[in-house]
Parts: sequence; C-alpha cells; structure tokens
Amino acid sequence: MKKIIMLAFITCITISCDCYQVAEGIVIDKETKKPLKNVVVYNKNKPYNKKQTDSLGKFELSGISGGMFGCPPMKVIIEKAGYTSGEVEISSGEEKTIELEKKPAN
Repeated sequence: MKKIIMLAFITCITISCDCYQVAEGIVIDKETKKPLKNVVVYNKNKPYNKKQTDSLGKFELSGISGGMFGCPPMKVIIEKAGYTSGEVEISSGEEKTIELEKKPAN
C-alpha cells in the first residue's frame, strides 16, 4: 500500500512540473507601425514547429514546457526576409507587440 501511495505522489509531482505555455503577439514594421504578414515565428526550444503571422501580423504559439512552480517565459524567434531577425521572451498568457526593423540597403 505504501508503494502505491508513494508512486501516486511521485506521479503527481512529475505531472505538476509541466505547464502549457501560450505565447501570442503581433509583429509590426518598426518604421511604419503596420502589421507584417508571413513572418516566421517559433519557440527557440522547438524550432521544428514554425508558424507564420496572419494578415494582421498576429501569431500564437503553444506547447508543453517544464516549470516547477510556474510556466517560464517562451523564447520566441522572429524572422522575415528583408528584416533583422529577433528574439523575445513572452510570458505565458501575454500578448506582445514586436517591432521588426528593415535591414539596411546594401
């Protein structure tokens, strides 16, 4: 009986170490303040799950992440041709406005 209780306790502790992260945002052009569509965004720790912003510049990323006492911020990579790439941290549940700057002309 003690083994079953201990196993149940360990299982509860292990499950509680994961959290469901949701990071939302809008990507805009730094100069014009207009939304940018088709910007590639992804969780730095899960680069295989890339998304693109919609016509309003909006995106949403979600996933399971470890966190003993809460969800850590998600590190999000933002990339678009002709713009300087960026990395931002977004807390779970937060919606962040991200400004991308055009690369200088050569």
